[in-house]
Formats: sequence, C-alpha cells, structure tokens
Amino acid sequence: MAHEFITILHTNDLHSHIEHWPRIANWLKTRRAFLQAQGHFVLTFDIGDFIDRSDANTQASWGKANTDLLNDAGYDAVTIGNNEGLALPHDRMEDLYSQRKFAVLLDNILENNRQLPDWAEAYRIFVTPAGTRLSAFGLTAAYESTYPLNDWLPVQPLDVLPSLMQRVTAQSDIRILLSHLGLPTDQALADHFNELSVILGAHTHHLLPHGQRINRSLLAAAGKYGENVGEVTLEIDNHAIVAQAAQTIKFEDLPEVASESRFISNWQHTGRELLADQVMAFLPAKRSRKQQVTDCAQALMANFHTQIAMLSTGMFLQDLSAGPLNAFSLLTDMPHTINPMKIDIDGSVLLKLFDEVQSQRDHLFNLHINGSGFRGDTFGEMLFFGIQKADVDPDAHYEIASLDHYYFLPWFHSLQSAEVSFDFHGILRELMADYYQAHYAFKEIY
Repeated sequence: MAHEFITILHTNDLHSHIEHWPRIANWLKTRRAFLQAQGHFVLTFDIGDFIDRSDANTQASWGKANTDLLNDAGYDAVTIGNNEGLALPHDRMEDLYSQRKFAVLLDNILENNRQLPDWAEAYRIFVTPAGTRLSAFGLTAAYESTYPLNDWLPVQPLDVLPSLMQRVTAQSDIRILLSHLGLPTDQALADHFNELSVILGAHTHHLLPHGQRINRSLLAAAGKYGENVGEVTLEIDNHAIVAQAAQTIKFEDLPEVASESRFISNWQHTGRELLADQVMAFLPAKRSRKQQVTDCAQALMANFHTQIAMLSTGMFLQDLSAGPLNAFSLLTDMPHTINPMKIDIDGSVLLKLFDEVQSQRDHLFNLHINGSGFRGDTFGEMLFFGIQKADVDPDAHYEIASLDHYYFLPWFHSLQSAEVSFDFHGILRELMADYYQAHYAFKEIY
C-alpha cells in the first residue's frame, strides 16, 4: 500500500504588497526544498489578486514584473482575481502570462467565442511518484455587470462545476479548487460537492489559521497582502486521503532575507522611474486637491456628455505640482482602480440620493475605505456639480457622470434603483491624464 505526503503551499490576495515578497518567496523555495527532502510531493499555488495597479512597478509593467516573481518562486499554478481580470485592459490581460512558467487555471472567464483564453487551462493533473493523481482547477468571481465591458464572458461557478467535476473526478484521486470566489461561496460549494478535497480560498481576504472542514472538503486561506502564507498537508494511503491539516504562518515569523531591503528598494525605484518617464502634460500652476475635484467633474461630464457630476473629495491624495505631469504623479495621487460610471436616475430617486449623501456626510468624511477599487485613505465629502437638491424636479429624468466606486458601497441605496453604465475604457487616473493632456499639452509651453 502506497503511503505518502502531499503538501500544498499557497498564497492569495497579495495585491502587489511587494514589501512582503522577499520573505515569502524565500520561504516558498526553502520550504519546498525541505519538504521534498523529507519525501513530500509539493505544489505551490496562488489564488488570485497577486497584482494591484496601485503599485508603480505593477502599473509600469502591466503586471508582467509580477509574473516574473511567480516564475522565480516556482509556482506550479495560479488562478486570477478581479484585479487581474477587471483592472487590466483586455489586451494587457492577454499578454500578462506570456512568459509564465506555471499553469493558469481558470474555467469560468471566457473569450467572446465561448472558448477559454489561450493562456488558461480548465484544469491540470499532477501525478505523484507513487501514482496519486491530483487535479487542480480554478474559478474566479464572475461579475456579470463588468466582465463583458472588458470583453470577457463570465460564467457563474454553478454553471461550470457540475461538468468540470465529472471530468476531473474521472481522472484524479484528489481534487483541489483554486477559488477566488470568497468564503461564503467556498462553504456552499464544499457543502454541495462531495468530490472536492481541498478548497484554497481568496477574494474576501479571509484567514483560516487551521483551515475549516466542511463536508468532505478542507478549506484553507491565507488572508491578504502577504501578511500570512498557507500550508496544507495531506497524508495519503493507497491514493486516498487519510489525514489532512492546514496552517498559516505569519509574515513576521518568516525568516528574514538579507537582501530584502535592496530588493524592495529596486522594485520601487524601477516602477517610479518608468512611470516618471511617461510625461503627458505641463501644468502652468499647481492643481490642489480641491481643484482636481472640479477638474475631474469636468472630465466626467465631458466623457458622458452630461451636465451633472457626483464625486467624492477623497479620490485625490495630493496636490499636483506645477510643471511636467507624469504617470507616477498621477498614480500616487489617484492609486485607485476605479472606472467612470453614468447614472440614469428619476428625479424622485435623485432626491433620495441627496438625502442619503447628506445623512452619511459626517460618518463618511473621515471614514477609512477599503475595497471596491479604492486605494486611498478616507472617503471625504460627496459633492454634486451642475445641480442642487432644490433644483431637482421629481418628475424629470437626470443623467449624472460619476464613478463606479459609489455603486458598490453600502450607503447609497438609491443607486440600486437607478440605471448605471460603467466605462471600462480607462480607470480614473487615465481619464484625468487625458483631461490634463487635452488642456495643458506640451505644445502650449513653447
């Protein structure tokens, strides 16, 4: 009877927190070597959102520098998160993994011809020296309102898994799901599909220090930002799991790396220099954060051909200096992956939106915001341009230029009653780069 150990090393939701990467990469490589020397079969997986365009080098390389990190650390496979699939333009996503040395496992984001992208595989079979077959496959959160705007066809997990499970169950002894779906979905899938052996989780940034057992599945997840790494150990007899355990290791407990400061400094310097070379305008005077809010309102209204805009002041983190305006300045000022949005709303609902904004004003002003594309500090004040509450006709219809961030927040319920349309031609700072280039082009200084 074959007796063996399989160990899975896993990361998730790093979001380009490269300050943690040298220790993580060192741990992955040294831990793998140690376990292999002990006779373990070792696999290394990332569960998505490895990149984040708030990081300068990630932005400058369109994530390809991050792919190099995955290659160097010896990953066997990854799946994607929404920061790969939605924050990158379609053509950049097509190129992201062109130099990969690992499998990209993804079965529910398709090209418009309903085929998997060339860079993706529905699943991959790994075989241990003792002949145990492990299938690994990946699924990501399939946002139906946004993926099509980025020229992808999303498919919901439950529309994919039944047939996928049939295929992998026929070909493997152990089934591992790389899930960028979130903990509630993982729990539901574990309860529904008896064939799932291990679910490696992400997306909701949940941390399972010792895993979670549901039905026949072991759920594991390592939190966010590289603050932890994960390890799953499977004890196998005759190709079947007889014992399993999960653990996470805190970043602070990982061995220090002598070169980590130099690596981080070089990474940051490279991104900063590459973006600083991308100059798009010449500002004749400083643009304060307050002035930028007005600039952005003008840019949004021009983009959607509206007379009204709605925008929060927290979108802008610093003043823009007079002189050459480059991509690094825009990144540090607007690090968000937030897209323009047009709101079509009836006057009666708009009045309710005004009331919601006013009732939340004090609460939101200094509130620290995380997620929904926001990479700044506090929300700030929500401002309307081109209209006041007293001017709203409850029987009229209005078009408002805004940002999709507000649609996904839990405070503005009236937006759920409006018709919204997202613009995925560029994120906020790209909209503003075009605006400043149009108004303060270099030719104007000669």
